[in-house]
Amino acid sequence: MGITTSIESGAARRRWADLLRDGALRMHYQPLLDLRAGCVTKVEALARLHDGDALIAPGHFLATLDEDGQLELYVRGLAQVLAQRNAWRRIGTEVVVSVNLPPAALGDPRYFDATRAAFDTFGCKTGELVLEVLESGALPHGAGLDAQIARYKALGAELAQDDLGTGHSSLSRLRELPFDYVKIDRSIANLHRHDAADVLPFIPHLTRLGQALGKTEVVEGVEDPALLDALRIFGVDLAQGYGIAHPMPGEQLPGWIGRTCFTSSVAAHAGRYARLAHLMVWEERLYADAQRRPCDAARYRAWQTDIDGWLPADGPGLQASVRLLDTARDSGVHSAAYRVARRRLIAVM
Repeated sequence: MGITTSIESGAARRRWADLLRDGALRMHYQPLLDLRAGCVTKVEALARLHDGDALIAPGHFLATLDEDGQLELYVRGLAQVLAQRNAWRRIGTEVVVSVNLPPAALGDPRYFDATRAAFDTFGCKTGELVLEVLESGALPHGAGLDAQIARYKALGAELAQDDLGTGHSSLSRLRELPFDYVKIDRSIANLHRHDAADVLPFIPHLTRLGQALGKTEVVEGVEDPALLDALRIFGVDLAQGYGIAHPMPGEQLPGWIGRTCFTSSVAAHAGRYARLAHLMVWEERLYADAQRRPCDAARYRAWQTDIDGWLPADGPGLQASVRLLDTARDSGVHSAAYRVARRRLIAVM
């Protein structure tokens, strides 16, 4: 069975390589929502291979390509993407495009040469192309890495660290390299297997870390549109995922943008995710106040006013919020009693 599997695997690799050479590559585009502007300003280009009536996602073929196959995928994909960007521009659709880049490419001058040639061929200007460095492998080592990255930056390309929090996308990579964007991995925002109260706290802390380093933060894997309100409250810059849009062929994007509207409901009494986000932001102010001065009557009223802005006054949360405030005043925000009161409030949100 092992021999048969190996033969089938080799045949599959040759099949993917042949399809790529024969022009079966089709780039699809997934929108990124600018949470402040409420509109799509960027798209990520994602490779697909047409095999008859089937559309093959990169999870099936990407790892099977050798070094030359990876380079060919990048060259062909980049050409399609920049040609598509120019076609969008001619009909009035302006978006920044991003293309995935294997980590080894930063040590391979052929990728830079191909990028420079594409810039010249398609008239790409500074800030119009983002290269997303995949987390699928370690970055090349050596003094030449910084110089190679500097060449891409001088050309006008921006860099994004993909999938922060998994694989090789460590905090050290974020610290050491001049990324313009940081994409928080979809597993961080996965609400399917975990309670939102346990998942959401990671997002604002990672967001603020990246923003403090001068990066634009993107949360990937947003499958529930209701999560967008929480991300706005946390100050996240961009969001991406099926809750916004699935990847689509390039010719469909302008029509989708024209008929799609994203509205915010972060005002009072929004959904549970938004209320949880408000609670976390409110608690940060609570902690800061508690460190500066004791809770007097005026401070207590201010805390209550803040809660009234996002928690319905006619629901079960009202009594729980009063208990939380009383506990914060009487026992302190770092006490076991406060943690119990907090859990009770979250349970009725």
